[in-house]
Amino acid sequence: MSFTVLFTFVVAFYVVIWFFDSFFKSCMHYPYYAFLEGTGLKVGILNFSWATTAFNRFLYRWSKNLTHLLNKWFGFGYIVSIWILLPFSLWTLINFIYQHFNESIHLSTAPEVKAILPGFNIPTSDFWVYFLAMAMSSIFHELGHALTACQHDVQLLSVGISVFAIIPIAFVQLNGDHVVALPVAKRLRIFCAGVWHNLALAFFALMIFMATPILFSVAYETDLGVKVVGFTYDSVLKDVRGLETGDIITSVNNCVIKNSKDWVLCLQMAHERYGICTSAEYVAQNDEIMMETIKENDVVECCRKDDIYSFCFEYMEPKVGTDSVLPGQYSCLKPRDMVKNTFKKCTEAGGYSCPRSMHCLRPALNNHTYLMVIERKDNNAVLFLGLPYELHKTVFVDQYFPRTLLFSLFSPTHAEKLLKYIFMLSMGLAFLNILPCYGTDGSFIAKDLVTILARYLNKSSDFVTFFHIFTIVIGTGMTVPILMYLFYQAVFVDK
Repeated sequence: MSFTVLFTFVVAFYVVIWFFDSFFKSCMHYPYYAFLEGTGLKVGILNFSWATTAFNRFLYRWSKNLTHLLNKWFGFGYIVSIWILLPFSLWTLINFIYQHFNESIHLSTAPEVKAILPGFNIPTSDFWVYFLAMAMSSIFHELGHALTACQHDVQLLSVGISVFAIIPIAFVQLNGDHVVALPVAKRLRIFCAGVWHNLALAFFALMIFMATPILFSVAYETDLGVKVVGFTYDSVLKDVRGLETGDIITSVNNCVIKNSKDWVLCLQMAHERYGICTSAEYVAQNDEIMMETIKENDVVECCRKDDIYSFCFEYMEPKVGTDSVLPGQYSCLKPRDMVKNTFKKCTEAGGYSCPRSMHCLRPALNNHTYLMVIERKDNNAVLFLGLPYELHKTVFVDQYFPRTLLFSLFSPTHAEKLLKYIFMLSMGLAFLNILPCYGTDGSFIAKDLVTILARYLNKSSDFVTFFHIFTIVIGTGMTVPILMYLFYQAVFVDK
């Protein structure tokens, strides 16, 4: 599914909702408004929401039955949120700004913070996984607020969920007067509960993700390679001479692949420039070099331009024997024939050395092109000329092999993907909500922390009001531009 299809689907969905909402409001005014009020539904521009009181009694009883456990749970979460996450988030925010706007510091040392948007820097095929992970992270966040509020006898007005375009956001409506009447320590527990729940959910998702191969070992085998399960619509590797669905990839450039971690690691190592050990006899029989070599765009061309299957290779080994060749000489050969059965790499780290009677020939390519030899089980190797990043982004692989046909209907990879998104989104919500920014839990947390400081310094309420507003203005002024910058990066740079 491309971004255009996703965008069209979302727009069409809201157009249909808007049409029926307008139609019923004009033709069935009173029954329709009664229906909306009774169900808790609200329809807006590119958004809709649902609120209910059906869970209020259940949440209240649950919080009271687990009072002792929840008291320790949220007490520990309050300490972690205030004393660990808040300083870390502020340090990361300041460090991010400093390193991205200080020209004397290289950007590679800046914290890795990115916005996650389907269709831009993540595949649109992951839309439903993204939607589900975001909903779970948001619901668990609000569950923390609801349970702590009920524990401290704060009236729970309603719970619900809103969907803005494709982003689901859960919410809890509390009695504001009851919250204000609480001691400041209890208020902080309520405001920190959502952040703490996101941290706990992210940690839980990470633990399950790491244990997935063990949990599914009864039904699935691993360490057999990675299986090709699909391609992006624009992948150049799904043609006749490329990969096929069901292929089992065992190595890339002689880097052995047993699982998904090896797949990622080998693609990172594919940036290494290497040569292929080739026998002198093969070179003598297959060299099709032109009489004169030319140099175009800093790349030596020694093959005919109409020959699309041959590359120009440069001799790399040093002159140490009678059958060595001086570096700087070239041969025009077919790389597919050179690696047809098996091949031996020669690298710069190894001194470009090969066995006797063999030469180390490295493809003459530009700095942005790499030759990757993808070896498959029970099939010929596939040669890919491009960037390892393109191979990683356009080919979908699975490390799980079902033990029986029944288990082939589901792959643990889907569960791993969901857990990965839950971890990233839940950590992102925790990080964002702890910051003293307008509209986040951090704005209320900042006010209560200033209140505690004012009591310690014996200051008036004007002190609290001034420094609370000052903190929110500074926090919002730092956070919002960074969010805009991250979304810009996701839309125009990382896609």
